[in-house]
Amino acid sequence: MVRKSLRVGLRYLHCRNLKKEPNIRLDIVEFHNLFTLRESIDMVVTEFGVADLAGRTVRERAQALIEIAHPEDRMALVEQAKENKILYEDQIFLVEVADLYPAEVAEKQTFKNGLEARFRAIKPSDEEEMRRLFYRFSDEAVYYRFFSSIKTMPHKKMQEYVNVDYRKAMSIVGLVGETGQGHIIAEARFIKDNQRPPFADVAFIVDEEYSGHGIATYLYNMLVRLAKDKGIHGFTADVLSSNKAMMKVFEKGGDPIKAELDYGSYSLTISFYRETL
Repeated sequence: MVRKSLRVGLRYLHCRNLKKEPNIRLDIVEFHNLFTLRESIDMVVTEFGVADLAGRTVRERAQALIEIAHPEDRMALVEQAKENKILYEDQIFLVEVADLYPAEVAEKQTFKNGLEARFRAIKPSDEEEMRRLFYRFSDEAVYYRFFSSIKTMPHKKMQEYVNVDYRKAMSIVGLVGETGQGHIIAEARFIKDNQRPPFADVAFIVDEEYSGHGIATYLYNMLVRLAKDKGIHGFTADVLSSNKAMMKVFEKGGDPIKAELDYGSYSLTISFYRETL
């Protein structure tokens, strides 16, 4: 795909050449004198987005490049990468939503103490960063988010988490650090509730090192706006009664909340429109 460079470089290319052949390929061995180690690049831009390659493993780079290839070329690239042991054999690729990634969902915000963060929709290539985020959580934070004491987050489970069907769900990640070298510090998502349309189930989590900055509240408000755009009328959520910080975030939203306490956890129904509560 593209090898890590010794210097920072950026390249823009069209997904396909004039012959409508893919410009993003498994390898470039048939092309001569295009790249040397010194001339390799850290960032690739196409019509479908930006692939940040610096500091990433070969597998992560392959995923990032596939994400910005032409949607019709991505499945073939995934299969080729599997055959060449670049991607895992069980790597998920949601063909039917390949061109539905919400690139327009991109925001920046400055929080308390001057903390700057960027927000965008999650990508399959975020798998390793999301795993690192998971392993930074305390046991309590994991239990609050997943309602169980999960000790490991294997590839199979995490890749299911980062491959989102954007027809029925939305997942936003928060990052700090310079573009291309940032780290994920938060994630929030909603998934349409098939049992209670037009509601969606919501959940989010923030790296404990960054708690108290208002990131959870910002993410929640962002999800509310995006949910309304999709015709969703409210959120449902299950929150442990001891998780007062999460309850406070929902309360700050200002929408009517119906809460039912059962065996130490609240079942919440949050309506954006009072008549649907």
